Amino acid sequence: MGPKKESQRFFSKAPQLPQKSQQASRMSFLSRDRSAATSKEVSKEVKSPDRQQQQVLSFLSGLQSNFTSLVRLVEKRLSYDKTKEVAFERLYQEMDDLKQDQELAHLRPLYIDLILFHDRMESIYKDAIDSGVLSPELADLLKSLNGELMEILYRRGVEPIILTSYTFDPKYQEVVKIEPTFHPSEDNQIVDIVRNGFKYKDVILRPTKVVIKKYQPK
Repeated sequence: MGPKKESQRFFSKAPQLPQKSQQASRMSFLSRDRSAATSKEVSKEVKSPDRQQQQVLSFLSGLQSNFTSLVRLVEKRLSYDKTKEVAFERLYQEMDDLKQDQELAHLRPLYIDLILFHDRMESIYKDAIDSGVLSPELADLLKSLNGELMEILYRRGVEPIILTSYTFDPKYQEVVKIEPTFHPSEDNQIVDIVRNGFKYKDVILRPTKVVIKKYQPK
């Protein structure tokens, strides 16, 4: 009986060693699983900011693209509005010029007649002064009539051409007489005004009639 008991004790105690090794191995597996899970979580935590950064960059890129498209659309719209405004201004100017041209075409004969009447009163006034028969009453009457006539012309946009230089300008003056000169500095110089010129806004109704000098070498 003694040896059997001893052998039973031996075999009953012997299996305890593998249980500890199994527990140790289980613990090692668990620690490995935990370390693997921890490494995955760490990798997820490391990768998560990168993904968020990529998403933010992608969002900002899309926002920049949309903003660029919006800026181009606004610039195109402003350019279109400016072009349209310039076209309308040109059209209004052309319509206004056409209206003025039509108005001038109808009223030009009347303006010319009024200008000739002005010339006639000035001629009477000068002849009366030269002959010495101009009475004070006639002088006042001629001045009053001439003043009223000029006021009528002014109200309709007709005004005399003001001489700003004594050098002949074919745009505003017309030569009716030429006097010779031997001085080159006097060439094309205005020496007398025979009749005043008149214009309607920028249109010449009648150029100023002038006498000029022409240089003639000896």
